[in-house]
Amino acid sequence: MSTSPSVSWTAESSPAASSTGARWSLSPRGFWPAVILAGYTVLALLYGAQLFVYRASRGEPPRLGEALLTGACVWYAWAVLTPFVLAVARRIRATGRPWFVQLPMHLVPGVGFAVLALGLFAVLREWLVVEVGGGWAGAWSYFLFIASKTTDFDLLVYFSLVGMEAAVAYARRMREEAVRASQLEAQLAQAQLQLLRSQLQPHFLFNTLHAISTLMHRDVESADRMVGQLSELLRASLERDGRHEVPLSEELELLSPYLDIERTRFSDRLQVEVSVAEDARDGLVPSLLLQPLVENAIRHGIAPRRGPGKVWVRVRREGARLALEVEDDGVGPPVGRTELKEGIGLGATRARLERLHGVEQSVTWKARVPSGFLLSLSMPYRRTRP
Repeated sequence: MSTSPSVSWTAESSPAASSTGARWSLSPRGFWPAVILAGYTVLALLYGAQLFVYRASRGEPPRLGEALLTGACVWYAWAVLTPFVLAVARRIRATGRPWFVQLPMHLVPGVGFAVLALGLFAVLREWLVVEVGGGWAGAWSYFLFIASKTTDFDLLVYFSLVGMEAAVAYARRMREEAVRASQLEAQLAQAQLQLLRSQLQPHFLFNTLHAISTLMHRDVESADRMVGQLSELLRASLERDGRHEVPLSEELELLSPYLDIERTRFSDRLQVEVSVAEDARDGLVPSLLLQPLVENAIRHGIAPRRGPGKVWVRVRREGARLALEVEDDGVGPPVGRTELKEGIGLGATRARLERLHGVEQSVTWKARVPSGFLLSLSMPYRRTRP
């Protein structure tokens, strides 16, 4: 008895976000440093102008240069600290905890950055504002004075930076999800068209009609049932509501009429065994997932085979993952084949899984011994939302 070599192939996946094009970035290589510096410059000018008007209203000598320089010391101290503030904000946000838990986590670093900003301001003011001239002792005294007066304001500045970072991150995530949703819409439409096209191909439709015609002369009831199954299959293929993921139970409902038709066509040459764990039926899977995979097994595995053949469809939970297998004992891949040439159906399935789950999904296949083919899919298990 000859055996087919056991070969395997695994999908190389990349995160969905990698195909979304240029991304907004807070890294030094992006355009954000220039935007942040420009914003602090505006704040420094406003602060200096306000300080100048305030002093003039009190009858003090007008010193616009000193007022603007003081404003620059205040806000450029925060400009120096901003990259570190954003790094801390990203680190806390990466914990994934709810916002009401993250907020208290910012108190300690917020007070720390506020004190650092006031210290930098006191030092810069001592170095750059000529009229001050109090030396290090004067800088220390001034720091203690402003720390007792404006720490709450600087803490507010810290939380404003954290809020802006969160807003930018949210906007970036929404943009990426919109692009991802658009790509999934296109892939779902392609899958629907491909499914309908495969069902309307002459070899499927004509064989189905021929089987109906044959049954009409010996089993009218079976022929009538087959017409209803064909109608239900075509209708169900077109009436999907555009969801990218559906409960596994819905996919099984679409698979049922297709299998009934194929069993009738192949008669005793085809056996199909569907085994689905009860705790997996409410798991979400890509829409129009099962039928193209089973069709590939029947068309390329069972149809060319002499004699009867069998197809197994198995779905089970494996902890936090959903495992799906489509196996047949058909002719299998040619002996020595080490690479899989993907058709439209399998290629679209793999691409959609990558879009939905990124690197958390896998698509593998191997030849059975002595003959046949086994296709395995693995993805995170997610329950149907109530």
